[in-house]
Amino acid sequence: MAKVLLTTPPWLHFHSLQVLFPNIPPLNLQILAGVLRNAGHEVMIADIQHLPLSDKKLQRMIESFRPDIIGFSVSEIATTPIVVEMAAKLRERYPNIKWLAGGQAPSFSPELFLGNNKPFDAVALYEGENTIANIVSALAAGSLSKDIPGAAWLGAGGKIERSKIERLICDLDNSPLPYVEGTLKRAYYSDGFCGAIETARGCPFKCNFCPVPNFYGNPTRYKSAKRILEEIRQLKAKGATEIAFNDDSFGTRLQIAREVFETMIRENMKLRFGLQIRADIIAANPDLIELGAKAGLGLAVVGFEGYTLAVQAKADKGNSAEINYAASRILRRNGIFVYGTHIFGGPGTSWRDNFITFLKGRFNSDIFRMTIFTPVPGSPIYNELSSANYIDVSNPGDFYEGKYLIPNSFNPFLVEFMYFGLLALHYALPDTLFKALFHSNLDYRVFHRRAYKAAFLFVIGQIASRFRKKRYEI
Repeated sequence: MAKVLLTTPPWLHFHSLQVLFPNIPPLNLQILAGVLRNAGHEVMIADIQHLPLSDKKLQRMIESFRPDIIGFSVSEIATTPIVVEMAAKLRERYPNIKWLAGGQAPSFSPELFLGNNKPFDAVALYEGENTIANIVSALAAGSLSKDIPGAAWLGAGGKIERSKIERLICDLDNSPLPYVEGTLKRAYYSDGFCGAIETARGCPFKCNFCPVPNFYGNPTRYKSAKRILEEIRQLKAKGATEIAFNDDSFGTRLQIAREVFETMIRENMKLRFGLQIRADIIAANPDLIELGAKAGLGLAVVGFEGYTLAVQAKADKGNSAEINYAASRILRRNGIFVYGTHIFGGPGTSWRDNFITFLKGRFNSDIFRMTIFTPVPGSPIYNELSSANYIDVSNPGDFYEGKYLIPNSFNPFLVEFMYFGLLALHYALPDTLFKALFHSNLDYRVFHRRAYKAAFLFVIGQIASRFRKKRYEI
C-alpha cells in the first residue's frame, strides 16, 4: 500500500473567499482520505489553502511523512500555474515521489498538468471516490493503463492517454465517512471546531457560468437525511460547533433539507451553520428558511447575480429582481446574514446594468460581493466563447475575478477600471465602514473586516506579482 499526502494549493492574492471564510476545512481532501484509508493506504492531509507561498508547512510534512505520492486538489484554473510551479520545484528535491492532480481544473484541462516539462505523473478525472484508490495503487506501481478508470497520464510519444472509462459515479450514502482527524479548524463564533459537509453532488440547474453539472454529471445525486445526520453527528462528536454546508445549491430536494433541520431541532444539536442556496428556492419556501433558522442557520450565500433583465438573461438562472428582493427579505426577517454575490461585466450587458447591480446589490445584501464575469472551463458560456475564439485561454492564471477576458463585449481596461473603482467606492462609503467598526451584529463586523482585509491583500498581491519573478522557493 502507498503513503499518500493530499494537499491544497496555497493562498494567493485572488483567493478572497479564503480570507472571508478562513475556518472551513478541505472537505474534498477529507472525503478522499476516508476512501484511501478504507482501501488500506496511509494518508495525511496538508491543508495549506490559508497559508502564503512562503510558508513551509508542505515541505515539513513531506520531510516527516515521506510520501510515495503527493496529490494536489485544484478547483480553480487560475491556481494552475502556481501548483505546476510548486510541483516542479518540489519534484527536483524529491525525485522519487509521484505527483497526482485532481479537481475541476485538471479534469477539464489535463494538458495543463501533463506533458513535456510538466511535473505531474497523472490526473484523476472528475469525482474520485470510486477511482482514486486504484489510481494511487497503479501510480505507485508504475502501471497506469486504460483499464484503470478515471485517469489521464502521459503515454508513449508524449501523448496524453485517458482511461476507457473516465467517470465512475459515486454512491454518496455508501461511501466511507470523511476522515477529519487533525483537519478541523477552530470555530469563530463558539468554543469548538468548524466542520464541513455536503448533502448532494451536482446541481439540477443549468446556469451558463457554472461548471458543476458538467463536472459531476447528471442527474444530481442526493445523500439521504440519515447519512447527512450521521456525518453531522460525527463532526459534533469531534468537537464541531459550527458547520459549513458545501453544496453548490442547498435545498434542491426540499424533503431532505426539512428532515435534517427538524432532526437538528429535535436533538437540540446547538450547531451554527451556513450554506449556499438559490434565491428562487428561498422565495418559494419561506417555511424552510424559518425552520433552518430554528436549527441554527446563521449565514446564507445567495447568487443574486444582478437586478436587470440583461444580467438575468445572460446568467440563465431563472431569477428576477423581485425574487432577489423577496429572498433577502425572508432571510433577514429570520435573522440570517445575507452574503449576496453578483456579476459585473457579463456578455450582453450594458454599463447601466452593471451600475444597477452595484447600487441595488449593496442594499440587498448584508455583505456585498461582486466579481468580474469569468468564463471558467466546463461551463456552457466558456465552451461557447472558446469555440468562437472570443477568449484567450493561453494563460490560465488570468481566469480570476479581477481579470476581464471577453474583449468582444467591453473594453477590458475599462471594465477592470470601473470594477475596481466601484469596489473602492464601496469600501470608502460610510455605511460599509460603520458595519466593519461599530455594528451591533457580530456577523456584520466580522465579515466586513474580513472583506477589507481581503481587498487590501488583493491589491498588495497584484502589485507584488508584477515585480516578483520567483513565486515559490524551496
